[in-house]
Amino acid sequence: MKKAIRIHITGYIFNIEEDAYNILEKWLDDVLNQYADEEDGEEIFKDIEMRVAELFHAKVGKDGVVSLIEVNEVIKTMGQPEEFEDIENEKQKMPKKERIFYEKNRKSKRQRRFYRDEENNILGGVCTGAGHYLGIDPVLIRLGFILATVLAGFGPIVYIVLWIVTPKAETVSQKLEMKGEPVNINNIEKAIKEEIEHIKEKFINHKKKHKRRRH
Repeated sequence: MKKAIRIHITGYIFNIEEDAYNILEKWLDDVLNQYADEEDGEEIFKDIEMRVAELFHAKVGKDGVVSLIEVNEVIKTMGQPEEFEDIENEKQKMPKKERIFYEKNRKSKRQRRFYRDEENNILGGVCTGAGHYLGIDPVLIRLGFILATVLAGFGPIVYIVLWIVTPKAETVSQKLEMKGEPVNINNIEKAIKEEIEHIKEKFINHKKKHKRRRH
């Protein structure tokens, strides 16, 4: 029987075989080194760790033992840091139309999960989440609820039920799954950077509005 050790990953506790741990530790070190010099590197690394923990939890549960098989599967799912640099470089070399087609085709093959999108919501994020899930404009979903309300009167009831039973996309992993994006190193990095840029932009706009009011 292989020796197992106990480790903590972002709030999860796992028993992991020693040889599997050595492989995992090296991979995490490589990922950490990849983002060590970046401004948002620590946050990117934490989200990658969280996704790794979620995958292990899904594979072995609370009391299972993580073996070399699970570690290799997770690394294959997440990818190696250097692999994504090559992919991004190749994508940038593509003509614009070809790149857009590549992205749409890649997304269409991914299985989306239904979450509420409270970052781009009007009320509870149900319509925006459904729009992501079905791959259509959320405005059409909203119109559907309005028609159901006007014609049959059950629109609000259906909306409230969906609001209650549908989980909110909170983590970076969930937001990627909602949009049908593969949850790997590259997309986690991209999503975090976009999120931070969005927050910075909102902060700058808020300051500009505040200055205009003062003048």
